[in-house]
Parts: sequence; structure tokens; C-alpha cells
Amino acid sequence: MSQTLRRTALLACGATALLGLTACSSGTAATPAAAPVPTHGSAAGSTAGSSTPAAPASPSAPASPSAPALLTGTKLNSLLLPGTAFPAGFKPDPDGSRSTGDGYNPPMAPSAVPSPHSCDLLNTSAWITASGVSAASFAQNDYQDASQDMIAQELDGFRGDDAKAAMSALTKALTACHSFTVTQNGQRYPVTVTVKPLPGLGDEALQATLTSPSFSGGTTMVATRTGSYLAATYDSSQSSSGSAAVGFAKTLAKALPPTS
Repeated sequence: MSQTLRRTALLACGATALLGLTACSSGTAATPAAAPVPTHGSAAGSTAGSSTPAAPASPSAPASPSAPALLTGTKLNSLLLPGTAFPAGFKPDPDGSRSTGDGYNPPMAPSAVPSPHSCDLLNTSAWITASGVSAASFAQNDYQDASQDMIAQELDGFRGDDAKAAMSALTKALTACHSFTVTQNGQRYPVTVTVKPLPGLGDEALQATLTSPSFSGGTTMVATRTGSYLAATYDSSQSSSGSAAVGFAKTLAKALPPTS
């Protein structure tokens, strides 16, 4: 699937994945999930997303001559963490597995994602699309447990300096969305995003944690750049802040090609 279609599918995903509610992955529509345990007396219910699946990436797409050295989606997929790397009880979501296969997405100029859509994207496992920078190749998958907690991972390959641009745009989007609201069953709930750098991880890395006084648990997201590649992880939990995303990101980053 092209980066354009991935972004379109996400913008159409109205259900949030915040704190284990409903997840929407890079190449798929939202899937229903259980609501978290409300705190402070709030009665938050679950919100089901669209049941229409997004089109998969075409494995026969021609290779782009502008990115001959980039790893394909097929290769990136082989570098994703296996299910045994995640806690017991997490199983792969078939609808959340996507890649560009043996081809590449066509070159696209960066396109800023307008607010509030950029903040909405932070509630999905494909949160790095909030950068608005198109990847040439990608592979991602999602895992869920019986409580609908989610762990997601994604590897993206970028042309030229696009990986640096994506990290910069992500930082701006996360900063701009420091405080925003999500709508659940007609009710609006506050969300706070805390961002910090992760020195020593890849060429650059950041960690963002989403919390709300209205819900238990939280979501932690990590993006790290190694040369022309980004590794992104997402851990949404109803019982913790989702900090396991940091360890997953460190392992993923080690598998990427070193900076040239």
C-alpha cells in the first residue's frame, strides 16, 4: 500500500487506541477493543472502528531507482521482532500486518498533517505517520492480548534526508499535541503527551507517553532513527504506562543497517 493510502486510512479511523481502547494500524482500519477501567469516576466506553479492511501493499510494485540501496518491505519485515519477544498472551493481529513487499512506494513530497488529525494519529499504532513524511519502504505488525492491550512495531526506510525530516516533524507534532482531547461515546477526555529524548539510541530517538486522568494505564511510543531508517514501537496498556516500548525499540534499532 502506498504511503498516501496508509495515511488516508488512518485519517478515516475515528476510534482511538489510547490506553488500550481501539487500535488502528498503519495499513488497516480500526478494530474493536475493550474499554479500559475508568478512574476518577469517569465512565468511558469502548468505541468500535470501521470494519472495512485497507488494501494490502502490492508486492509486485516496481523498485524505485531513487532508492536502490534501501531495504525492501520484505527485508524489513524479516527484521521485526518475533512474537516470542513479547509477553505471554500477546498474539498477532492478522489485519495489522502490512509491508511494501519487494517494491517501493513512489517518491512523495512531505505533507504536514493538519491539526487535530496529527493528534488523532497519536492514538494509533501507526503514530509515526503524524510526521507527514512518506517512507519508501515499510513493514509493521500489531500484537494484542485478551484485554486488548496492544504492542506494535514498524520499520520504515526513507530516501535522502527524509528520515531526519520525519523525526523532526514527529517532534513538532508531539510538542504541539502536548494537551489535547479524545472523544469517546460523545464525551471528551483530556490527554497529556510527555516527550523526552532517548540519548544513545541510534542516531536520534524520542519517547512519548500518553496519559489521561480519565483512564487507567497509558501508552508509550518510541521512534529511533538509524541512518535512513526509523524504528517505531507502541505499547498501550491498561495496567501500566506501556514503557516496554523502550526495550522493544532498542532491540529493533540494533537490527537496522549502521549509519553510512
